[in-house]
Amino acid sequence: MTRKIHLRWVIVVLLTTLVFSSTPALAQEAESWAISWDETPQRSVQLGESVKYAVTVSNNKDFPATFSMSANIPQPGNLTPGYEPIPDTTWITFSPQQGELAPYSDQKVTVTIAIPSAENWGGKSYECWLGATFETMGMLQIKLDSRLLLSTSTSYARGINWILIGAIAGGVVVAGAMMLSNRRELKRWLGRW
Repeated sequence: MTRKIHLRWVIVVLLTTLVFSSTPALAQEAESWAISWDETPQRSVQLGESVKYAVTVSNNKDFPATFSMSANIPQPGNLTPGYEPIPDTTWITFSPQQGELAPYSDQKVTVTIAIPSAENWGGKSYECWLGATFETMGMLQIKLDSRLLLSTSTSYARGINWILIGAIAGGVVVAGAMMLSNRRELKRWLGRW
């Protein structure tokens, strides 16, 4: 009986030692890859507009690594106060989405935010988690997350409304042509006033 208790105690001590000794090693591995942001605020993004900014992905190890970028909806309990989860992660795109990093190298990634103007998304604050997942030759996979805090403007991004301009110009041309063709009647009509 005491032999079983002793064996259990040895197993518990070995497992505890393994867990505590591997935690700093995993933390050191995570520090070997980096992204140049931790929390990024983007304020007053107009609906229908595209906003771009660059981040840097780094490999500080002496062997190559593959990375992939992703946008994720945060869990309600992990949200920043005053923000709600982003309704659609397709608003966020990356260029490139994935890539290879040589040893001790960096690569710029362009993050594009494009909120459609079809819905009523304006005047709100959204949170999205951006992830960079690193895979090495072995089985090691490290994921680093960053918060994207974004607030939307109540105004829409507007371009030139060529239909409205064409309609106004057409109306002016038609009115001018009518006035020129009916000058006599116009003079009589204006004379009454």
